[in-house]
Amino acid sequence: MKEARLIIADDHQVVRQGLRNIFERASGFTVVAEAADGAEAERLARELPADLLILDIALPIKRGMQVLESLRASGNTLPVLLFSMYSAAQYAGYARKHGAQGFVGKDVAEAELLQTIRAILDGGTRFPRPQHNAADRANPFAELSAREEEVMRGLLCGEALADMAVRLGIGAKSITTYRRRLLDKLGVNSNAELAALYARQNQP
Repeated sequence: MKEARLIIADDHQVVRQGLRNIFERASGFTVVAEAADGAEAERLARELPADLLILDIALPIKRGMQVLESLRASGNTLPVLLFSMYSAAQYAGYARKHGAQGFVGKDVAEAELLQTIRAILDGGTRFPRPQHNAADRANPFAELSAREEEVMRGLLCGEALADMAVRLGIGAKSITTYRRRLLDKLGVNSNAELAALYARQNQP
C-alpha cells in the first residue's frame, strides 16, 4: 500500500519534529517536506506531489488561513488539515468554509490526530463539534485575551503600533504579535476587516 505523503507547516521546529516522530511510529505515512513559514508552505503545496498539508494557523510571513485561501482561489485541491493552538470555536467554521478538510488542536491525543488524518486521506472531513453556548458563538470576540482586546481597541481607534507599544508598556514586536494573533482568531486579514467585523457585531 502506498504511503501517504505529508507536508508539515509549523514555525516551531520542536512541533515539526514531534509530528515526524508520530508518523514514524505509525504506519502508512511519510513526511516529504517541512515549512517554517506560510510562504514556504504554499510553495511546497503547489510544487510537491503530496496527499495532505498539515498547516499551522499562526505562521510568519503568511498566515495559515491566507495560505488556505490562496491555494483554493487558484484551484489547488490538496487536502489541508489546520493544526493549531487556537480554539476551534473561532476557526473550525471559517476553515471549513474556505476549503479545509479538518481542524485539530495541538493538545489533541496522538490517536485522535492519526484518526483525523486517515479520515481526510479517505476523502472525508473531520471538524470538532460546534459548541452549544449560543452567546459564545454569537460573539466572535469572546476568546480574545485582555491584552488582545487592548490592542484591538487601539487598532480600531487608528492608533499607531509604536504609540500603542509606549502606552501599554510593551515592545513594538509584541504589539505586532498580538495584532497577528487577534486577526487570526477573528478570521480577518486587515485592520479594515477588523473594523467592519466589529461594526457588524455592535449594530443596534
